[in-house]
Amino acid sequence: MIEKRNFKVNKTIDLGKGTVNGQGCGPVSKMRYGLFPMSYNGCEMIAIYNFLLLEGMENPGLAEIAREMYPKSGVLLGVFGSNPYLLHKYFDKRHIFIDRFFNLDKFFDHLKYSKYGIISFWNAHHPFKGLHTVCVEKTDEGIIVYNRSNKKEEPVLYKDYHEFVDKARFMCGYLLK
Repeated sequence: MIEKRNFKVNKTIDLGKGTVNGQGCGPVSKMRYGLFPMSYNGCEMIAIYNFLLLEGMENPGLAEIAREMYPKSGVLLGVFGSNPYLLHKYFDKRHIFIDRFFNLDKFFDHLKYSKYGIISFWNAHHPFKGLHTVCVEKTDEGIIVYNRSNKKEEPVLYKDYHEFVDKARFMCGYLLK
């Protein structure tokens, strides 16, 4: 029910062209997921949106992604965003074949063949600081992270993935098969 009300508002918000970065900035910060603005809890939907866009796949738009995700993976009315372990269900429904990884090194070993992926990780070494989900891209220069944080309105390039995530904080990752 709440996802339908949010969708009516979200679909009127123009995100412009290209990837979404800095979920606490610009139009995306006004979109809603559950009871909260996406600036607070929209990273999983933004990661899916960016991933589909970068892969050149059919992209229904962020408003539609949020509407579809909410009843299936929203956690406590959006208080905790979405369950990152359930993102595969969004892709399964669309017959997009993906692999899910629970090992950080294996994920990044396979990323070199896929180019784009989605990862979820704890913001700190304990869960009380929350989690974040991002779309990543493997390039010759390193790893580009899309929507790295609330205030970074541009993708961030890291020479190595260890600069932004480690084994203790990694939760899971997704790559095309």
